[in-house]
Amino acid sequence: MFDIIGVGDADIDIMLKVDHIPGHDEKVLGQMLGKFPGGMVANYLSAAAAFGAKCGAVVSVGEDDFGRLTLGDLEKRGVDISHSIVRPGEDTYFTVTNLDASGEKSMSICQTAAISPYPEEVDFDYLAEAKYVHMIGTYPHLVLPVGREAKKRGVRVSLDFEPESDRMTPEQKAETLSLAYIVFPNEEGLACYVGHRDLERGAREMLAQGPEIVVVTRGAAGCEVFTKEAHFAVPAFRVPVRDTTGAGDTFNAVFVSCLAREYPLERCAWLATAAAAIQIQQVGSRTGLADEAAAKRLLRAQGIRFSDQD
Repeated sequence: MFDIIGVGDADIDIMLKVDHIPGHDEKVLGQMLGKFPGGMVANYLSAAAAFGAKCGAVVSVGEDDFGRLTLGDLEKRGVDISHSIVRPGEDTYFTVTNLDASGEKSMSICQTAAISPYPEEVDFDYLAEAKYVHMIGTYPHLVLPVGREAKKRGVRVSLDFEPESDRMTPEQKAETLSLAYIVFPNEEGLACYVGHRDLERGAREMLAQGPEIVVVTRGAAGCEVFTKEAHFAVPAFRVPVRDTTGAGDTFNAVFVSCLAREYPLERCAWLATAAAAIQIQQVGSRTGLADEAAAKRLLRAQGIRFSDQD
């Protein structure tokens, strides 16, 4: 039995250090920091596996060096890649990231045909072995058929909502939410989805369409968690920031890993916040991934303990 199976993307992130993020028609000098395995779903699975979750990946890559590198990294981290797809003759997608001294970034994404699996490439019986299936919620061509089959098989669906849902029809938006157990919009993603910037009202509108839990991530302002019965906020920790790439993926992954262990929601949120704070202190989305012990150490250092915490 898997805790989480992720369906979606895996890539290579080419990271450049720059003095400042370039503006329009501006050139800056950069220093190569490295080529790091990435992709939102692949990063998510790496973080969940580091936290102790048993994970499987249904991602697609090209038959090239980048594809071998990113799949090999997942396998090295203990993620099952037996149902991932390697497409002969296609290129693995990649990103070029400019990273400034504050840890903030600009990112250019070079999409290829291998950016995500086709629905017909997904083995739904494999998905039935998981407690949760995680996807990026703003890709209805994949999310809707996979989400339908996962829900039909009793698997809970977790979705990350990027600020791209304006490309979805109202019908696609409604069905996507009806399939989800938990959704993770950031503030921009929430505003894009609901059409306004009232955070609580927007989260409640999402809840009304099907999910049991809505978690709004707010970067340096922390997160807010909504259910039909409850609403609470958890602040972010002040830590030295080197690279925010993948911080949201880490947060979401640890939150769902904790749900798979049936932890209370507040504990899920605190541990996810701690794991993200640890991760952003290193360059690369998978360089500083935390296990549960490391997250608890940070919480204890901040004076936060759970009643049964050792």
